[in-house]
Amino acid sequence: MRLVALIACVLAVCACGPQGPADEGGAPARPLEVLTTLPSPGDLRGEPAQEVDPAGLARAMTGADDPRLTEAVGEQAPRAAAVRRWTDPRGGELVAAVSVWGSHVVATGIGSDLAARLVDDGGRSWTPAGVPAARGARRGEGARAERRLGHAIGPNALYVRATGDVGEAVAVRAMERMILVVEGQTGSLRSRD
Repeated sequence: MRLVALIACVLAVCACGPQGPADEGGAPARPLEVLTTLPSPGDLRGEPAQEVDPAGLARAMTGADDPRLTEAVGEQAPRAAAVRRWTDPRGGELVAAVSVWGSHVVATGIGSDLAARLVDDGGRSWTPAGVPAARGARRGEGARAERRLGHAIGPNALYVRATGDVGEAVAVRAMERMILVVEGQTGSLRSRD
């Protein structure tokens, strides 16, 4: 009887993930609702979350207007996307973005590609212990610091970018909270590796 239960659990877990590159791998999240649940950390203050187009999503992910990135994001056609920003009195910024894509592969690639861009621009890879399946990068110190962290759950890409003296712990907490909300919305389980 225990063996039957164990086999049933293994089959259920295997059925949860994406089965191929075009598979969603889970249910879509509601980006605006995910971001609305995030509190304003410490002395950071910001505006409410808002839905964005590909240009707004690209700007949130890099902090600058990038026509090539905007075009690439537009070609992948996000189904939904929202962004929320906070700033601190010293000019640091925390940006959180949630977007829904056509497949788990595309959602995963969003964070990977943007982390790789930061590494190519003098950064180094970063995978916080609290989010071991995340893809991230960081560069600089103090006011010139930047951290990017991406994670995918099914077709949902979760992304955090922190600049200046907004600490790494703040970025990691924001990601962990978004993961919990998306798991709750979609019934998906976080990838543990």
